[in-house]
Amino acid sequence: MNKVKNKGKKILLSAFLILLVVIPSLGLIIYPKYSDIKIFLKDLNIPQITKNSWTSFLITISPLQKEVRGETDTQVDSIEELTKGLQPLEEKILEKRETVLEIPSIDVEGVVVQGINSNNMDRGFWHFPTSKFPGEKGNSVVIGHRFQNIPPARDTFYNLDKLNIGDEIYIKQGDDSLTFIVTHMEIVEKNDISILKDSSDYRLTLVTCTPLWTSDQRLVITAKLDRLYNRG
Repeated sequence: MNKVKNKGKKILLSAFLILLVVIPSLGLIIYPKYSDIKIFLKDLNIPQITKNSWTSFLITISPLQKEVRGETDTQVDSIEELTKGLQPLEEKILEKRETVLEIPSIDVEGVVVQGINSNNMDRGFWHFPTSKFPGEKGNSVVIGHRFQNIPPARDTFYNLDKLNIGDEIYIKQGDDSLTFIVTHMEIVEKNDISILKDSSDYRLTLVTCTPLWTSDQRLVITAKLDRLYNRG
């Protein structure tokens, strides 16, 4: 029995002596690198890394713009002309659901309105009447003024050009929220109706005038529905 106890004591003593040597040694190795390790751990933002990886995946699986878009239609002066001849809406579903568009990264928030002509942009962000509703499969197009209202007003696309790939766009209806992730930004001619073309994915297309203080061209933001967090 005593032999067992003595053996146990020797093992504990040996382990203690090893730790007594190893821990200070590790300290001498790690301490000079302490600042570098601290900065590394501070920059190790797991949620951001995950978000960036997911955004890259969405961009990878998105259909190429040339596959989704057709040719520019030169028979119209602007895409808004395509609403001529449309019948009045029987029910404004998005307005009934109090739909709100929010882009936290550029401090944008405003109601999404419906109607058959572009005058509805005077009331909020205008859902193009022939496009899909946000969250439905296909292309949902929302058009907004750029400089009718300017910051600190939030219901404006004034700063839409400051969006970055990977930024989040929310479509909210009461307690429900759809999250879209920006995957593409481009400038097109104002008569380029290809941006209205339907798609095989779940996308949101935001459109406004550009360059700032002009209506010469259109700034187009394409965002994909985040299917992992499509109900936030």
